[in-house]
Amino acid sequence: MKTSIKVKWTIFIILLLIFNLSIISFFMLRGIEKNQRQSYEALLKDNSKTANLYIRERFLSSDEKDFQKFYVKNAESLVLDLGRILDLSIVFYDMAGKQIGSVHNDVGDKKKLKIMTDAIHNKIVYEKNGQKIIYLAPVYDFEKQIGVLRFEYYTQKERNFYEDIKKLFFEVGIASIVITYLLARFYFSKVVNNILAFKKSVKEIEKGDYESVKILDEKDEFGDLSRGIYFMSNKIKENIEQINIEKEKLQLAVEKLQSLEKQQKEFIGNITHEFKTPLTVIKAQIDLMSLYKDDDDMVCKSKEIAEKELKRVDSMIENTLYLSRLEKYDFELQKEKVDTKKLLMDICRRMGGKASKFGIEMVQDLQKAYVLIDAESFMQIFINLIDNGIKYNVNGGKIYIRSYIKDNKNCIEIEDTGIGIPLEHRRKIFEPFYTVDKNRSKKFSGTGLGLSLVNKLLKRQKGEIRLLDDKEGTCFEVSFPIYNEKIKK
Repeated sequence: MKTSIKVKWTIFIILLLIFNLSIISFFMLRGIEKNQRQSYEALLKDNSKTANLYIRERFLSSDEKDFQKFYVKNAESLVLDLGRILDLSIVFYDMAGKQIGSVHNDVGDKKKLKIMTDAIHNKIVYEKNGQKIIYLAPVYDFEKQIGVLRFEYYTQKERNFYEDIKKLFFEVGIASIVITYLLARFYFSKVVNNILAFKKSVKEIEKGDYESVKILDEKDEFGDLSRGIYFMSNKIKENIEQINIEKEKLQLAVEKLQSLEKQQKEFIGNITHEFKTPLTVIKAQIDLMSLYKDDDDMVCKSKEIAEKELKRVDSMIENTLYLSRLEKYDFELQKEKVDTKKLLMDICRRMGGKASKFGIEMVQDLQKAYVLIDAESFMQIFINLIDNGIKYNVNGGKIYIRSYIKDNKNCIEIEDTGIGIPLEHRRKIFEPFYTVDKNRSKKFSGTGLGLSLVNKLLKRQKGEIRLLDDKEGTCFEVSFPIYNEKIKK
């Protein structure tokens, strides 16, 4: 059966108190007995001296010449006088142990006194008989022992005192045990409650309920232990949360690695396919030039097609390498405060010649706005978007470049008047090597990497891009947070 720690501690304290009281009582009572014995031994010794002095004084004041004869002759009167003086029962004996004087006649004889022999041989001796002490001491003349005197001392008073003290110890002991029990119950109730609170806290920690752990309002070691358990539970909670976070991160990393592995396989497959097509065309044109090297028109035409495919391969390689670097390395961007209107006007001037070649008109509606961005990346983003607007537009079409501020963002739209992008292709246009129309891409040297590159660069610039659905042609909306002086680079 399980016993409460409060009961165990209370019993232990009571047993310890009983043990201490027993030890104290034992030695105290022994000390009292010893003190009483020493006290009546000293009293009787002093009385024996007094008796000897009194006998000598009586002898000196008498006419007797022989002390021995005086002692035997006057024993009765000496006993009476000393009995009155000392208030004790006194008996005188001669050197043969014969009684020669007594106040009482029933004091016994030498047969009852086993210690008489020692007294006759000049020793002070006594024996205890119940509550009476029989004390024998030598009687001296001026030179030698002439007899023995006997005192009878009753120890009832000392015995009563001893019993009173013993009773007092018993009563005080019982009272101390009762009071100690009550105090121990009261004190240990609080201690045990604290321990039970610790036990509950540990159980809550075992179950993972860290919120239920409380700090005890104590100013002692219990309070320190309580705070230690509380902070330990919080630390465990933080560690578990951190482990879960790291676990989630690891899971995401694994999923991302799996996704990257899948993308890598697709990327390798796509790039292999994309490179194979122009290389096949170039090889075919070289073969034609070898077969018809005397036909200048054929050679010129094949050369033109090969150069166009080589240019397409070169563009594909350049974009692929740049996209690969973006995937693998975290390049430091040189962010700075730039005026997007100024940069867009510069891009439009650069792309104006190519647009004019296809009869494309570029219409600008630009609002001044400042953003924190890497200027080179910004240029590459919009050159790609405007270049797509030129390549996939109709002859004599238009490209609208708009820049405005909305919801604390600089929104930039690049809209063309081409045939647009079908709905079924819109979700995949930012994937590498994805093209809406393979034939059209080959016609205009499209690689399917431009929009993927744009998307990657925007993510690094904290920008966003989306394809607007409410336009007839193709319209991309790009947005950047407006520059704030409090934002650090």
